[in-house]
Amino acid sequence: MPDLRPIVAPEQVLGLLNQHFPAPILDLTPVEGGQVARTFSFQVADQEYIIRFNLDRMLNSNFPKEAYLVRKLAGTSLPVAPIVCMGRLGDLHFAISRKMAGKPLQEHTPQEVQALLPQILDLLEMAHSVDISETQGYGVFDDQGRGQDSSWHTSLLKIADEEDERDYFGKWHRLFDETLLERDLFEHLYQRMRELLVFCPEERSLLLAGAFSTHNILAQDGKITAVLDLIDASYGDVVYDLVALDFWRPSLDLREAFLTDQRHRGRDLPFYAERLLCYECHHALGGLRFYAKSGNEKGYQMVHDIIQRKLAAFSA
Repeated sequence: MPDLRPIVAPEQVLGLLNQHFPAPILDLTPVEGGQVARTFSFQVADQEYIIRFNLDRMLNSNFPKEAYLVRKLAGTSLPVAPIVCMGRLGDLHFAISRKMAGKPLQEHTPQEVQALLPQILDLLEMAHSVDISETQGYGVFDDQGRGQDSSWHTSLLKIADEEDERDYFGKWHRLFDETLLERDLFEHLYQRMRELLVFCPEERSLLLAGAFSTHNILAQDGKITAVLDLIDASYGDVVYDLVALDFWRPSLDLREAFLTDQRHRGRDLPFYAERLLCYECHHALGGLRFYAKSGNEKGYQMVHDIIQRKLAAFSA
């Protein structure tokens, strides 16, 4: 399977770090598990850090945006990693953050993750309550908090459009001819999403999106310690934030827990099932495209099977 992460030699990383830290760099170690960024951990004196490198083709989802959002969340209780330094290494972006305690939810037992569910719901509430009234737009936003799109629906529908050549997917329609990406399946899911959009409100809240996954939520000793990788944050309907967890970990039953939690807070979620399925179709479209680009047949098939089961269950 092709590695989509940028290639950065440890010698380059050490040279860069020595420019930013007066003390010796200790224990520089590659960190596996990421799909886009090349990541290393290291230590200076008694403090542990993380450095990440991204290609310069994530136009509205890169480290300057994450730094903006970290500042935005500073007045909340959301546990995010402080960015201590950010810059460029050739055509790469880099960001240095303090290493947060804990391990990803995917490395915890199902029972441990289930016990964290109330904290997960609290984190969603904190994110969705952030004041974004001084910002504009919908969908993915930039490092000034400006959303790319004029409406929530527009931001979802554009997943079928080719992108700027400098962005991550670029002119990706060639994937239909060059990879395992199935045009009929993609078009079927896209049409189903379009049909369900009528049930989706043009709401505008801060969404953590991809950060709210088992890869990016850390926990230790029964407490959530960090939410990582905020570069895909966007503005839109709060229900969308359930998808990354519910799609891959349905056993957590987050969808029912979130609905109950919202009702306890005095909020109604009309057309809840339709909204969730709409956003799951969108998530599946993104997943199919990503796994096709990376040549990951197993991941592609998993997305295919999951969304087909969800469509069948909805129609039953």
